Amino acid sequence: MLGISLRVLLVYLLLLLAMRIMGKREIGQLSNLDFVVAIVVAELATLPITDHNLSLMQSVLPMLIITALQVTVSMLCLKSNRFRRFLYGRPNVLIAQGKLQMAEMRKARYNIDDLLSQLRQKDIFDVADVNYAVLETSGDLTVTVKPELCPVNRRDLHLECPVQFYGMPLTLIDDGEINWKGMEDNGLTEKWLMEKLEQYEIENPAQIFFASLSCDGTFYIITREEALCTREKIH
Repeated sequence: MLGISLRVLLVYLLLLLAMRIMGKREIGQLSNLDFVVAIVVAELATLPITDHNLSLMQSVLPMLIITALQVTVSMLCLKSNRFRRFLYGRPNVLIAQGKLQMAEMRKARYNIDDLLSQLRQKDIFDVADVNYAVLETSGDLTVTVKPELCPVNRRDLHLECPVQFYGMPLTLIDDGEINWKGMEDNGLTEKWLMEKLEQYEIENPAQIFFASLSCDGTFYIITREEALCTREKIH
């Protein structure tokens, strides 16, 4: 039993390491090759758990080799556009200036039903509303509607954009831990933070569940007590 537990623990750690090394991307952004490699690595990870006749080295080595190969291929793709295009192909422009590109659809082996289905997933029910549609190498469809159907924005109305729209709020404290790197990057000091907390009669950052600073200078804070009360109300 101990041997099985150690095998499972080792495989779990190696699988985490392999996924971390190969990079983080959403499932929808994976190419066909990335998806197949992820499946193969996951399948290989089950071998040392299910087949006790295999030594750990025999079962783990293929997983490490495939991980190394995938990292090598990824590095080559970063270095060479030609190699990347050879491996992953090019995006296909299926609709250009409102017109269906039948040659591109045939090249991608993509039929009209596939197109209509993916357009509906993007809340577009009339193909005549589409200006451009591009089938990405991941299989996802990128769509822009015709200019007259685009929503009105602040620039169209010549309205000034508030300063808070130009950046992201800075997380200062997350579950009692101070974000030293973020504060340093924004020129904030520990003294400034402690003075802010004193305004709320808080002496120790460990009492804070979450605190952030908006681009317009708004200081947002939730104490552990407030977070606990919220959880109790939900439950």
